[in-house]
Amino acid sequence: MLETEGDNGEELSMSVFEECLEKGWIADGTLAQNSQQARDIWRLREDITECTSSYSPYKNDVSVRVSKVPLFLKEMDEILKRDYPDFDVVWFGHIGDGNLHINILKPANYSDSDFMKRCKQVDKVLFAMIEKHGGSVSAEHGVGLVKKPYLHHTRSEAEIELMKGIKTVFDPDNIMNPGKVF
Repeated sequence: MLETEGDNGEELSMSVFEECLEKGWIADGTLAQNSQQARDIWRLREDITECTSSYSPYKNDVSVRVSKVPLFLKEMDEILKRDYPDFDVVWFGHIGDGNLHINILKPANYSDSDFMKRCKQVDKVLFAMIEKHGGSVSAEHGVGLVKKPYLHHTRSEAEIELMKGIKTVFDPDNIMNPGKVF
């Protein structure tokens, strides 16, 4: 999705769209004809989480350099299709900053525990791929407890110690988010 403002917004949008088509980066697109259509198109993006919630998705929020997004998605998609063919995966994100949301939809025939075990296997592959492409195991939602064991894929031991030190400065009694890096 691309939204522009200003006097040449529509002209700029069409120019970018045409260049992306010519390079094969996109296959099709829609240009909103009025403000209501623009709001409707944005709803499609904003409602992704709500639309997938009935499938009990396993979510990850990762990032790679913008220039690496196409290759990363291609390689990760190939791995998922080959090794996890029973998983439906919904990718979305912010192409302008390389922030990607991966949502693995729980197959109906999986128990919750079996699904979690398989997703933890995907995590190992996903985070190794993120490391390979110089990205981050967490983009906009932080590290927390779930991703703490994987932080070493994208941060050095010195960086992790620095993060812990910063937390200690602001939270010497470890009462804010105990057990988390930040």
